[in-house]
Amino acid sequence: MIITFMSGNFLLATYRCQANTTRLDLKIRTIEGQHGNLRAYVTPRVQPKTCQMRLYQIKPLSLHQRTHTLDESRPTSKLTLTGQFSAAEVHSWVTFCLPELPERVPAGDSISFQFVSTFLGTQLSCSYQKGEAVFLSDNISTISILKDVLSKEATKKKIKLNVSCDVNDLSVEHTLTLLHPKLEYQLLLAKKELQANEDSNLDFMSPEYRQILENAEQLQLEYKKQPCHLERLYGMITDLFIDKFKFKGVNVKSKVPQLLEILDNYNMENLKTFFEG
Repeated sequence: MIITFMSGNFLLATYRCQANTTRLDLKIRTIEGQHGNLRAYVTPRVQPKTCQMRLYQIKPLSLHQRTHTLDESRPTSKLTLTGQFSAAEVHSWVTFCLPELPERVPAGDSISFQFVSTFLGTQLSCSYQKGEAVFLSDNISTISILKDVLSKEATKKKIKLNVSCDVNDLSVEHTLTLLHPKLEYQLLLAKKELQANEDSNLDFMSPEYRQILENAEQLQLEYKKQPCHLERLYGMITDLFIDKFKFKGVNVKSKVPQLLEILDNYNMENLKTFFEG
């Protein structure tokens, strides 16, 4: 298998099946914002030698899926694009970014789709028509990815876009709240604070923590199966931090080491305070 991004080959993996294998399932974890093509070359053990190539597109927002209901009470940030583009052109850009969309432009003057993140549960609303496109999300990183990719696609077509971003700081805090239980859970696993003395009094702990301690052996095994999970959460929080201030015209990449130190000694309130900057 080869995954190709704009900068070249990002992954090259070969798997040789055991004898009499007739079925093989492979799972690949993508990172939103990094997109390209996955090429799988399948060579059966037959004579004469043959090979079949299968091509799969990894979209910039590959972890999103279509939904028909959104929680409108959530704080959202807004991306607005205007310019001399047709409904078909903007639909092709959105289709390039997101999965589960029809290739043809739906009928009607205005087109609308809703999505939810399969990993984090954040939402995305897309509404567009000739000359205008509006995107709403409670995750500012989703807005940032859309802004960068859609701008590049328009540039390829030599179409000038007017881009307007309305960042809601409450949406950033909301995303951190969604990340909190996942991050706390993985940190408990990573730091191996899972061994409890049977005689210890655990009444002071929340039911969730007591359950973690009671299932220590199983959860340690789970952590070994997904050692990169915590690193992935760190990356999402780092992107969120950089994206928030990027829209304010501030480069905070020099503060990333400080952010990672806060994450290693994680406390929700300290993290929120650091994001307030």
